[in-house]
Amino acid sequence: MRSVAIRFGVAIATELILLAALKFFDDWTLESMPVKFVGCAVVAGVAYFAAASQFPVRLTKRQQAMTLWAGAVLLRLAVLPLEPGDDLWRYQWEGKVQRAGFNPYAVAPDDPRLESLRETFPNWQRINHRDWSAIYPPGAELIFRGLSGLSDNPLLYKLAFAAADLATLALVIRLIGGANRFAVAAWYAFNPLVVYSFAGAAHFDSLMILPMTAAVLFLARHGETDDARSKWLFAFATAIAFGLAISIKLVPALLLLLAAFALRLQAAALVTSVALPVSVSAIYGWPKIDIWHSLGQFARVTRLNDLFWWLIEATVWANPRQKNLHYNIVTLSVVAIVSFVFARNWRRGMLWALGSALILSPVLHPWYCAWIIPLATWRAARPWHVLSVALFAYYLFWDERLFTLPWHAEPWQRAMVILPPIIALLLAWRRRAATSP
Repeated sequence: MRSVAIRFGVAIATELILLAALKFFDDWTLESMPVKFVGCAVVAGVAYFAAASQFPVRLTKRQQAMTLWAGAVLLRLAVLPLEPGDDLWRYQWEGKVQRAGFNPYAVAPDDPRLESLRETFPNWQRINHRDWSAIYPPGAELIFRGLSGLSDNPLLYKLAFAAADLATLALVIRLIGGANRFAVAAWYAFNPLVVYSFAGAAHFDSLMILPMTAAVLFLARHGETDDARSKWLFAFATAIAFGLAISIKLVPALLLLLAAFALRLQAAALVTSVALPVSVSAIYGWPKIDIWHSLGQFARVTRLNDLFWWLIEATVWANPRQKNLHYNIVTLSVVAIVSFVFARNWRRGMLWALGSALILSPVLHPWYCAWIIPLATWRAARPWHVLSVALFAYYLFWDERLFTLPWHAEPWQRAMVILPPIIALLLAWRRRAATSP
């Protein structure tokens, strides 16, 4: 037991030190910094695998809980000083625009009517896509408005997003259940991409992941009870949680068909999952104001770091104009097919549905992988954890020109992201075949 505890302690301390050290390499105006940043992050990922796999399960449950939470909180504190991602300036701007009485869906940052407002926003030049109005769903915009009223300090946003992330960890522990719940949850708690994306880079996706994970937990509880009243209560709790998540980001809508299969007679409750985001949309003038226009434009033309379509385009299906509409249609179709295939096994199906969407997405920012990590942790799908670390290689090729020019990467560059999870998947299949009767 002592040797396991020592190995775990060394691994988690190493990850903590390496994530804190990222602060020395977060000035990406210097050409050499991304290489050092990625190298440090990947080594932190190796320490993460060691820490999660060596979690001291022979401790008492109380000691395991304290170990898990101490590690999770310390890792997130370690990355708070890092430079945030440039999306943060967009969050702050759109909150400020609303505070000034403008509709973020009706005015783009470079709109002449906002000239006086721009003069009071020192980071205006750092906002990306300044010719587009808001692309985020209305629930996210309400949150930006609320945070903007409290402070412009990036630390506030990081703390809010990290708090949602830690709340997700609590739900993951409940979802896993059983005697080994803390050891299994370590694969989420110590994940360096999750830690960096929310507490370090200040991406707001943790606010969506939290209610989405809550919806999955409620759905699991629905299937565990035979009481009709409890089933309806869990069904409406599932629907409300999905509705909140969809209001913040549309991704959880991909899981609604599987949720309907799981709820069966109570599937009608999912009307709430649609009614909630529609109601929030009305706050911003929908349908009179087309609040989804910029998001639709973004989905059609933005292309970055895809895992799959580059290979198809290089072999059988050329796409010289780099348009995404047909890819999005294919993605939605595949998710629907997967949902029907796993209609009797929604737990496995949700991992496959969300995983298919990520693999087929024309855009794969690293923090998008965090969407699936709660499910992957619950279902012990380790290749997704491997991908989450491999995706740090994305930052090697990050450049401001990515947002204005078509993005291109050589096959060897893509292999840095794609090969590690494929190898992990093959090894997992081999182990499963070896243990099968």
